[in-house]
Amino acid sequence: GIPLQSAAKVPIMITFNVVDRDGDPNDIKPQACIFKVGDDCRQDVLALQVISLLRDIFQAVGLNLYLFPYGVLPTGPERGIIEVVPNTRSRSQMGETNDGGLYEIFQQDYGVVGSPSFEAARENFLISSAGYAVASLLLQPKDRHNGNLLFDSVGRLVHIDFGFILETSPGGNMRFESAHFKLSHEMTQLLDPSGAMKSETWFRFVGLCVKGYLAARRYMDGIINTVLMMLDSGLPCFSRGDPIGNLRKRFHPEMNEREAANFMIHVCTDAYNKWTTAGYDLIQYLQQGIEK
Repeated sequence: GIPLQSAAKVPIMITFNVVDRDGDPNDIKPQACIFKVGDDCRQDVLALQVISLLRDIFQAVGLNLYLFPYGVLPTGPERGIIEVVPNTRSRSQMGETNDGGLYEIFQQDYGVVGSPSFEAARENFLISSAGYAVASLLLQPKDRHNGNLLFDSVGRLVHIDFGFILETSPGGNMRFESAHFKLSHEMTQLLDPSGAMKSETWFRFVGLCVKGYLAARRYMDGIINTVLMMLDSGLPCFSRGDPIGNLRKRFHPEMNEREAANFMIHVCTDAYNKWTTAGYDLIQYLQQGIEK
């Protein structure tokens, strides 16, 4: 096993050789899992259930938005097994081998801007960023430092570690992460080459966020009920405020579709290069050595 960096715990990663139950027994594939003690993994399960539900909603309405609800299995009080997302690196790991931002790293990995491979990776980043923007608006995950943002081999973004969702955040709710979703400066360089929210890719990103949000609103009751089932669980995300009421408010059921679309456009504009996101990354870098 491989010990992993953690702020307070010592998780360990173990890689198994696995075969598909109904597949070729000779087709052996590696599958890594993280074993954690000292964390209540049920909150991750809750967040990933909502993310899985959103993925199904997007697929049902024909939206090309990407989410990866990886597996988490609680095995006892404050312990569990977590699936390692395959073929990924965290943004902080990427920073260990390249001093540039995402724009430079994508060029190093996928070729020059405008090449088919670079533009395919940019598109993958766009559809995954839009998917997680909608999920983040609803779930309000915090602690979105660069150790919790993964990129797979084709450029897709995957969020991990949902220890702070809904009404909770690290540092006693000091609201360092006040944007509804993380959209750092280096992310906008990929999504908005103009730097002024006037790029075709930026319009496409915002359009997908709007379509994803409107689709989620149609299934508001199912999403809220999924969270409501865990209300009496004692999870930290239910320990303060009015998490269910505030979740419902983020759907804005009082708005018509045009008003809801304008709300989501405002959410995207507000998240664009918000200073609190950069400030939180700097705090994490200074405190824990996680690359900005």
